Amino acid sequence: MAVKREQLSHDSEATRSRPIELITENGFSIVRASDLYGDGVTDARVNSFLVRDPHGYELDIAVEFAPLLVLEVFKHSEGRISGDSSYWTCCSERHLADYLLEQDDYPPDATLKVDQLSPDDLDLAMRWQRDGEI
Repeated sequence: MAVKREQLSHDSEATRSRPIELITENGFSIVRASDLYGDGVTDARVNSFLVRDPHGYELDIAVEFAPLLVLEVFKHSEGRISGDSSYWTCCSERHLADYLLEQDDYPPDATLKVDQLSPDDLDLAMRWQRDGEI
């Protein structure tokens, strides 16, 4: 029994230190750079991710929002979403996952430029609370 308890303790420690990966249906793995490198700074304009393709090749990808979109989100959220809100990371991650699934390839120049918000983005912005909960 003691061996099992030690193993369970070890497994839970590994789980806490391993970052969360989002896996697309076509096998791309997305990890938030802030989870990997400990940089807790969120920026409304640019978010970074480590992406691994199904063959194991890794690339750092930046997701950039057009400045007018940032203003639109501020308006729709009635001030609840600031420039350092986790909303931007969540929204960036979703746009990147959609791109990887649809294109089955990395974005050109390792940068995904978002120049249009989806209805889901705006709906999420309207429901987003200051603490990041919907």
